[in-house]
Amino acid sequence: MYDHISFHTEENYPADLPETNAAHHIGYYYAWAVSQDLHSPEAENLPQFEALQHGTISGAEFVLNQLKGGIDETCFNDLGNRFTQYYYNDDEEGYGNFLTDYFLALGIEDENGFYHTKNTPAIQQRLNPVFQTAFEEWLDSMKP
Repeated sequence: MYDHISFHTEENYPADLPETNAAHHIGYYYAWAVSQDLHSPEAENLPQFEALQHGTISGAEFVLNQLKGGIDETCFNDLGNRFTQYYYNDDEEGYGNFLTDYFLALGIEDENGFYHTKNTPAIQQRLNPVFQTAFEEWLDSMKP
């Protein structure tokens, strides 16, 4: 499991927020991955997949409604899994460069701000090029 809302809601989660806020960052990442065809073929058979592709539901809604609140290796194809393993990998929290990029792109200073991030198309549009740049840099790093 790369990420799941339960990883965030089990401790130190703001009492004033719905647990669904813990899916926002996961959804932003997964929606971008789908836009780059990094998803598993099985994901295409899920009821709301086309709605996610067309932007009529958010990545967070898809993660909550179709992926049981999290992303794991079954959500991605081979390339998507290799990149996600790289992007999420670190020695401490397990969120690696993904979390660093997310905080920097949105100007988040602490965990509280992280969970208060809204679920909006504008934020998705802000994060897409950040994720894309990380993906392209990772691809370039593997070239001989």
